[in-house]
Amino acid sequence: MSNTQTEITTIIEIVSYRLKADKTQADLAAANAGVNQFVQQQPGFIYRSCSSDDTGLIFDIIYWQNMELAQAAVEAFRQDAAGHALFALADKETVTMRHMLADTEAMADSSAGEH
Repeated sequence: MSNTQTEITTIIEIVSYRLKADKTQADLAAANAGVNQFVQQQPGFIYRSCSSDDTGLIFDIIYWQNMELAQAAVEAFRQDAAGHALFALADKETVTMRHMLADTEAMADSSAGEH
């Protein structure tokens, strides 16, 4: 067993926002289909989830292999129809975006639950 640890390069992108007053969760669900398709095609994409809290604040969380690929995807998203569709729903005054390097990582044991 080796004591060498692999350097963590995983970037966590967290975007939070509220929908514009005239937009609905159904509008968001429709836009998210395009966003999911977009991110799945991006180099370095690992995982995305989108959720909202009990106040209606939406959290869009994406994991990327490294900062360079995360930033490239953001730039591409700004030019893509999926990005335009999501931006049309968000109240731009409430949007925040952060990119953070993961401090630690753990993955589910793929054999967990197997008998």
